[in-house]
Amino acid sequence: MRCPGSAVRITGLSGVGKTRFAQALFEAEVGEGALSPPSAIYADLGEDLAPTASELTSYLIANDHAVHLILDNCPPEVHRRLQKRVSESCARLSLLTIEYDISDDRPEETEVIHLEPCSEKTVSMLIHKRYPDLGQLNADKIAEFSGGNARIAIALASRVDADETLTNFSDEDLFQRLFSQRKGASDYLLESAEALSLVYSFNVAASEFNDELGILSTIAGLERRVLHRGQAELLRRQLAQQRGEWRAILPHALANRLAKRALENIPPESINAELLKTENRRLFRSCAHRLGYLHDFEPARRLAHSWVAPGGPLHDIGSCKEESLSALQYIAPVFPETVLRLIEDAATGPEFASRENPHVSLFVRLLGQIAYDDDKFNRAVAAMLKFAEGEKSGENNNSIVRQMSQLFSLHLSGTQAPPSRRRAFVRELLESGSPRHREIAGELFHAAFEAMHWTSFSMFDFGARRRDSGWRPRTRAEELDWYVGFLKLLRPALASADPAMHEWARSLLAGHFRGLWTFAGCFDELEEIVRSHAAGGSWPRMWRAIKQTISFDSDAAPPELRTRLEALERLAAPSAPYSEMEAYVLANTWDHVQSIGELDTASVDSIKTKIASLGEVAAAELGYLERLGPRLWEGKFDALYPFGIGLARGSADIMATFEHLLHVVQRRAPAVLHPLVLQGYINAVHDMDPGLVRAMLERVLDHPLLRPHFIYLLGACKVAPWGVRKLLELARGGDFEPWQFRQLAYGRMHESISDGELSKLLAVLNRRDDGIYTTLDILGMRFFVGKDSTYVPSEELLSVGRGTIRNLLSGEWERIDLRRILGAERIVCRCLSASAPEQEIREIVKLLCDGVDAFRFYSSNLDVIITTLISNFPEIVLSEVFTGGDRERRLIHHLFTDGLSRSSPSLNSAPVARLVAWCQGDQDLIGRVATAVCAYSAAEASDVRLEHPKRVVLSEPIKALLEAAVDKQGIVNTIFSRIQPMSWSGSRADIMEIRGRAFAELLEHLLPEVRDLAAKMLERIEQLVRREREREAEEHSWREQRFE
Repeated sequence: MRCPGSAVRITGLSGVGKTRFAQALFEAEVGEGALSPPSAIYADLGEDLAPTASELTSYLIANDHAVHLILDNCPPEVHRRLQKRVSESCARLSLLTIEYDISDDRPEETEVIHLEPCSEKTVSMLIHKRYPDLGQLNADKIAEFSGGNARIAIALASRVDADETLTNFSDEDLFQRLFSQRKGASDYLLESAEALSLVYSFNVAASEFNDELGILSTIAGLERRVLHRGQAELLRRQLAQQRGEWRAILPHALANRLAKRALENIPPESINAELLKTENRRLFRSCAHRLGYLHDFEPARRLAHSWVAPGGPLHDIGSCKEESLSALQYIAPVFPETVLRLIEDAATGPEFASRENPHVSLFVRLLGQIAYDDDKFNRAVAAMLKFAEGEKSGENNNSIVRQMSQLFSLHLSGTQAPPSRRRAFVRELLESGSPRHREIAGELFHAAFEAMHWTSFSMFDFGARRRDSGWRPRTRAEELDWYVGFLKLLRPALASADPAMHEWARSLLAGHFRGLWTFAGCFDELEEIVRSHAAGGSWPRMWRAIKQTISFDSDAAPPELRTRLEALERLAAPSAPYSEMEAYVLANTWDHVQSIGELDTASVDSIKTKIASLGEVAAAELGYLERLGPRLWEGKFDALYPFGIGLARGSADIMATFEHLLHVVQRRAPAVLHPLVLQGYINAVHDMDPGLVRAMLERVLDHPLLRPHFIYLLGACKVAPWGVRKLLELARGGDFEPWQFRQLAYGRMHESISDGELSKLLAVLNRRDDGIYTTLDILGMRFFVGKDSTYVPSEELLSVGRGTIRNLLSGEWERIDLRRILGAERIVCRCLSASAPEQEIREIVKLLCDGVDAFRFYSSNLDVIITTLISNFPEIVLSEVFTGGDRERRLIHHLFTDGLSRSSPSLNSAPVARLVAWCQGDQDLIGRVATAVCAYSAAEASDVRLEHPKRVVLSEPIKALLEAAVDKQGIVNTIFSRIQPMSWSGSRADIMEIRGRAFAELLEHLLPEVRDLAAKMLERIEQLVRREREREAEEHSWREQRFE
């Protein structure tokens, strides 16, 4: 809370002391480091607030107040909205919100504090202190009945006379006392409370939501006025809460008990007769919300079953809409077995068990909750598997596999299924023979092998069912058994004759060796695996993993474990040249640098020298290349480049070795070829005998598999003149696609080509389909120069760049997006500089305006071009735009947005003097141009990137146009018209108020007529702001004052 922009949320059931806890944060007598009381602003969203919480937050942000804003009874969605606004605005205020429930309440970027009910002893002390005349025995009895809930205890204590003794009262007697009058029973209040507790919340307004109070009165058989009087009395007794027109019986313990009585007294048919009407669906969902806390009550189960029975609203969950499925989510705790069966039956259809199902996240989340119970685990994860099978590998967006993997974590799994049951499921996946199942099993292993950091993004609550974070080991032996059990599952895969399965298991184990050794302590099992499968360098990745473990963890390890680990490293180390090649060449150099623990340049160089030496060994015995096979050409590892260098250095006959490499490519190339070895080879040959490079590259052109990689290999060294000519020839032909020339942008390959030659090549590419994007990529890197560079692009190259831009603007909208081009701003700034030929610029401006007007592309995709043209060539842009008629209005709208962000194109980018001079005193033009400029601009440079700055002023262009205009009123009217933004986020009234302050600058104008106009219009602005605030207040009140 001390950090500006922070957000904290206090949650817990009603009556546990959340508000008192928040208050204590500001009391010097409580703890240390109390927050400053004068900085606190408290509001209860249950009250009819003016201003609303959203309005107050907007005001505090706009005026940059450093305060602590405490919002009580704040719904989750309101918290999220306000927290986002606070964090995005760089505000100095801190937000603390309080809510009575934690279900589904996990806001991002927020610290959450959850309070549990007090002990009975604490509540007894509270009652005895507040009502000393009741005596200690009565206080103890009230505390026992309340279950640690202070609100229930206080409400009950207020209904007990000082001369009464509660020792012999039953719980039912005490419960009845909550609803009694001092002089006797009050049947109407208890009946009202029962009816109102059927739902989680209700609206008391007769004109809203189909009169929910009237619907509940019909269900309960009570008069509406009786029910209304009942809810009012419950509020007075603090047995209910209000938020505007919304009410809820609280605390939950009381509401649930009342709901049980109502379900006993009211037949399900009477409830369904009203709740299942289409117009009463909100109340239906609210009733479902209540039932979710009554899983142990048979009448609640009966009502819930009626909803999933044939003809019920939830019978066919595959065709249910989201509003109905939210009810299913609420009542799932009532009968998880039934919900599981519903999902299983629906999942037999391929369209249901698919990521294409719009409600897939809801069903998977329900299955994860149902999987908590050991007896339902297998079926629940089997159903989850059906959804996961169609998910693409590596999916990150609401990944189903990731949610499944949570259930296979040692801690925070959310399931009571024992390790043996979870291992059995993984074994079934491995034995199915399905590649997709193996991928999923890999993710489950990743979760199971986690040994350091456990996290969960799910809550473990499920209605009122007792839940915790799931099974966890009670002893070190159980923890070790968890890991060893999953390790044993991989033994068949390690011994498998299936290369894919074998390699998959090896990769998985090597990737987790360090965690399993250092943190899980699986020493014996890992030693056995290494001795059986990794001796003599037969498992290079495992050897590297062992080396990394020694590097990172051996210093802190006991001597005995360090000795065992070092012995394993020696055992797994490569013992022959070929095993060394597998270990060093089929890896990234970084893997070895990590394993030696030195992260400097010398370490990297020493590893590359080692790899190159292995290349020299392979050059003397070319059979090694055959044994390395397709892995040599997959290009996954950067070590292949120095290996290629070593091959060239160790070769007795450079061309013969090269021919052998071509032969190996022809015979052993994988489906996707990446000749990194050859690039290293050619680079080394260039240093030794440059004359041979051309011959080798010409052989590449004759090789059917390597020909597509010619440009890539040409970049292995400086491009010679013949290479440039070859590039031109290939660009003119149809053999090579334009995208293949994009290689020129990488590795500084283009630097050895002169501007003149590059211009010719790019001009050819521009005439090819999609060639302009390759040209833009190359130019983006060509113009990327250091501060000390003296490079100045030739006019010929700049002209090609402008031609590329013309071609770009001549295309179709779906192909035009400069945001795809790295370095687009550099290209535009160079090619469209102020010295560019006027005729070329006119053509570009016309193409731009014609394209935008014809909706061939969006101006937002061309921001940098528009802004640069306005800045450097305002006269040309203005002449093209201001031609009169509808076209002019459309172009003003599409090109000159009324945004205040630096990234938005704006006519304000034009030099003010040139803007006014272009008008040449034409009063009509001055008025029209005034409608195109932004009337307001950010007052401070730090604000320009905010969507709506905290302070704005009248822009320089609009002030200059006002001075140039004879008709001052017309310009003032234009400024006034921009008070109300046409698009915005947050509070529109705030934006209008900030702009209104800028408008007030006109009160200081030299001319009386302008001052008089401004004064009159400021009154209208105040009215507009006030009206907008009223509208926003009504909207915010409707959003904020709800319980669901």
